[in-house]
Amino acid sequence: MNKPYLQLYDYHIWANERVLNHLQSLPEGVFLQEVNLGFNSIAEVLGHLAAAEEVWFARIKEESPPSLVARPFANMEAARQYMSQLQTEHREYLTSAHDMGKVVTYHNTAGEAFQNSISEILQQVVNHGTYHRGNITTMLRHLGHKGIITDYIAFLRA
Repeated sequence: MNKPYLQLYDYHIWANERVLNHLQSLPEGVFLQEVNLGFNSIAEVLGHLAAAEEVWFARIKEESPPSLVARPFANMEAARQYMSQLQTEHREYLTSAHDMGKVVTYHNTAGEAFQNSISEILQQVVNHGTYHRGNITTMLRHLGHKGIITDYIAFLRA
């Protein structure tokens, strides 16, 4: 049964959506505003998240991964549409996956081979998202705006 794994990925979707909704409520230029706090903008962080998630899911499906170059988002709506489509595809895949313990072999950009189970990679995707949503909160505070709560417990309570 994939229910615990789907719940984990649903949390990831929920948290990303909360961040996107919050960003949309802020002044228009915040999304692209230069901040240079590890990333140059919030748009770049979201572009990196999308690229990384595409790489990890290609690995899960034992396909050749795309480039890890951040996806370029010109505006909030482009980011929202891209993330929504991406997450819908990945959730559908997870719904149909029969063995979350299946071990897949993949290579990093240096050509080193690694093996992880689908469930371990899914945990990586969710943790990576949590980390970078924290980056976005730091950027927002630096720009004089509040962040939004995306804690797992808040998801469970919602």
